[in-house]
Amino acid sequence: MLFNVYIIMKTIRLLFFFYILCCFNPLLAQDEIGNGFLFPTFEKGTVIFRNGSQIAASLNYSMLQQEMLFQDNNEIMALANTSEILAVKINERRFVPVSSKGIFYEEIPAGNGYYFIQHKAIMLSEGKAAAYGGYSQTSSTTSYGTYNSGSTGTLYKLKIDEKFRLKIDNFYYMQSGKSYKKFNSAKALGKLFKGQELKIEEFSKEQSISFSKIDDITKVVEYGFSLVKK
Repeated sequence: MLFNVYIIMKTIRLLFFFYILCCFNPLLAQDEIGNGFLFPTFEKGTVIFRNGSQIAASLNYSMLQQEMLFQDNNEIMALANTSEILAVKINERRFVPVSSKGIFYEEIPAGNGYYFIQHKAIMLSEGKAAAYGGYSQTSSTTSYGTYNSGSTGTLYKLKIDEKFRLKIDNFYYMQSGKSYKKFNSAKALGKLFKGQELKIEEFSKEQSISFSKIDDITKVVEYGFSLVKK
């Protein structure tokens, strides 16, 4: 086993899950709905513990399950006891645990500070099968929960007569003490830089900042930090 006593692994029946999806209905094939991983493949990375120790591993993040995964041969497992983990590095990207449930946010450098991204995905129904090979959209945008990562490998409640797609969203946060404050607009971000609200809103307007683009968000957060005296 790659990991020592500082971490407990939970086996995930991902391979079985995707085999069932592909065999049960061609409409639910993995290449159509996606697997919900942040990276296309498991990448070389490092788990950094709070006691200073580090362990190299092959890592990926499940946006569906909201868990950091590691691959050992043909077995895929999730990191547990995340309170003992300081950070996870995958390539040049850094992720920090923010919940005892195993959720990680990506840490993004921005000038004199950082902000954080929650990468999240859900399954959406695009409708039930209709006549002549089409799909009825009457039940579209119905969200479905994720399977859990326990030893039983609970599956999605996917229906064979419905077409699904993977919807990926990014949620943005600033750290405030031990908590994380969400923002999705210049106004919301301005409130997190107290006393600089108007300047941040004006900057966002002048620079045509889009809060759906990571590069734009990095730019305005960096500007926010530049207004804060060290």
